[in-house]
Amino acid sequence: MAQDYPYMMSNNKIGPILQKTMTAAKPLKFTHDFLKKLGFTSTNDRAIIPLLKKLHFLNDDGSPTEYYNRLKDKNDLPYVLGERMRDLYSDLFTINTDIHNASDDEIKGAIGRVTGQDETQVSRFFATLKALLAIAKFGEAPQKIEKKKEEAVKTDIETPKQKKEEHKPSFHYNIQIHLPATTEVSVYNAIFKSLKDNLLI
Repeated sequence: MAQDYPYMMSNNKIGPILQKTMTAAKPLKFTHDFLKKLGFTSTNDRAIIPLLKKLHFLNDDGSPTEYYNRLKDKNDLPYVLGERMRDLYSDLFTINTDIHNASDDEIKGAIGRVTGQDETQVSRFFATLKALLAIAKFGEAPQKIEKKKEEAVKTDIETPKQKKEEHKPSFHYNIQIHLPATTEVSVYNAIFKSLKDNLLI
């Protein structure tokens, strides 16, 4: 629900935490202990976990999702973050499809109308949203665009396979006739007449 927009008190830690997740081994579960191992020991830093869950980088049990894997790619990280933000803040993007480029006052106004929260809570939502916007990029990732171009070029240069000609099987028969040694012409006439009547078309 919209009123459940996640927020952090230490929004300046969002970028560094994402950078650490990019270089650290993927955990079985993203826990407070794992966060401490990354060097983030403040209790305020723990709010990154529900934030990552809302963005669907983590499952409810803390295990990484397929989107988490894309955080490991420094080139893809800002784009997958932008994709997940469009989903999490879909109500805001419904109000303005270009909300990520809107003024601060316009964004706060949209958050207030969508959530119905007071000014203090709206400011908290806004601060976290702005911290995410500073990292995210919106649009299609360059590597995806390049891949589509390569596939298009490959399709253009490929020639269709020619179908092999189908040949009907043909059969040849060799019939050998051993003629009897005789001087009777009527015998030969009878043999050839029988061949004509029974074999020749």
